[in-house]
Amino acid sequence: MAGYRHLLDTPSIPRMLEILLECEEGRDEQALLQALGDASYAAKAVDILLEHAIITRDKSRLRISHGSGVTERVQQIVGFYRGVQRATRKELTFRGILNATHYKCLIHLGTFTEMMEQEGFDREETTETLDEELKQGYVQHLKIVYRSRSGIKHKFFPFIPLYYYPHFIVMEANNVEPFRAKLENTGIALIEEDYLLGNYPKELAAQARDYILKEKNHIREKIKGEAFDVWWYYRF
Repeated sequence: MAGYRHLLDTPSIPRMLEILLECEEGRDEQALLQALGDASYAAKAVDILLEHAIITRDKSRLRISHGSGVTERVQQIVGFYRGVQRATRKELTFRGILNATHYKCLIHLGTFTEMMEQEGFDREETTETLDEELKQGYVQHLKIVYRSRSGIKHKFFPFIPLYYYPHFIVMEANNVEPFRAKLENTGIALIEEDYLLGNYPKELAAQARDYILKEKNHIREKIKGEAFDVWWYYRF
């Protein structure tokens, strides 16, 4: 399985330019090479940038060249890689929430959206990603119907382990109306909630889970901590 780090690590050239953008007077070359970690790749990056006159060397210091339009070009390069990294983090976070635990778990759509917002991704971004994942068949959008209990205020469960499925009536989003009409005729008080269920290939699921475990373990702990509230609700 390919790790996720190669998707997030910034190549030497844009990382070097990013550092130099933050320091107009330039940086000591040796200190810069050490900051980038991999000395051979960093040294090659310096040679390429000097060759294209994007940076200049003054004794032992490197800085962005003052040529016409150079700063704008550098900002475009850095901005491009920042965009790539953000898109990668969004995808890994999205998939990671749906695969945070080894047991499959339905996640309430509103809860899911709020969790994405807490990680820095707004509702529009989340909706766009959800549409893409639905098209690829990686995610199911389900309507979960709660059997309302007399005398108990309705509450939805943020997370429902898949094996508690039988406690609910489940409707696929594209087949809601016929089910709704049928259920309304029973006279039973029912409440609908929207849930997502991940159906990712094993490798994609494992990659996203690894990201959550190492980078955002608070998400995993939240899901594990709240996933079994459903048991107490139906047990007593």
